[in-house]
Amino acid sequence: RPDYATIVYCNILKQLYPDVPIVIGGIEASLRRLTQYDYWSDTLKPGILVDSKADLLVYGMGEKPLLELCNRLASGEAFASIQNIRQTVYLQAATSDDADNALRLHSHEECLMSKRKQAENFRHIEEESNRLNANTLIQQVGSMELVVNPPFPPLSTEELDRSYEYPYT
Repeated sequence: RPDYATIVYCNILKQLYPDVPIVIGGIEASLRRLTQYDYWSDTLKPGILVDSKADLLVYGMGEKPLLELCNRLASGEAFASIQNIRQTVYLQAATSDDADNALRLHSHEECLMSKRKQAENFRHIEEESNRLNANTLIQQVGSMELVVNPPFPPLSTEELDRSYEYPYT
C-alpha cells in the first residue's frame, strides 16, 4: 500500500476513467476533510478532495449518507447535482454566497501562515462535528472551496442493530 493511498488510487482512477465519479470515505478521508496537519511530511495539507480529485467525501459512519446517495442515484438524479446530503463534503468554485447556517473557516492559505488560525479552525470543526444541529463548514483552498455538510443525527438503537445484523464476512 502506498503512502497517501486514497490520493494515489483516486488519481490513477481519474486518469483511467475521468468521467466516472469517485466517492471516498473511511478514516483517512474523514480525518482529512479540511486542512489538517500531516505527520509524514510535517506540513499542513489541504482537504483530501483537493489532492485526490475525488468527487464526494463521506465522513464518519457512512450508513445514512451512502443510503441516501444510492437512493438518489437510483431515482435518476445526476451525480453532479447531489451536493446537499448530510455528512458529505464536496469541492466547488469559490463563491461569496454562503448557505444558511454556514460557518466560513479560515482559508487553507491563511492556516499555512498562522498556527492560531489553524487552531481556531480545528476548534470549530470539532464543535460542529459533535452538535446535533451543526452548521455547514466552508473553507477556501485557492480558487476553490470545500463545503462540509452537517452530520446526520446518530443512528438510533434500531438502526445500529439492523446494520450489525447484515451478513458481514
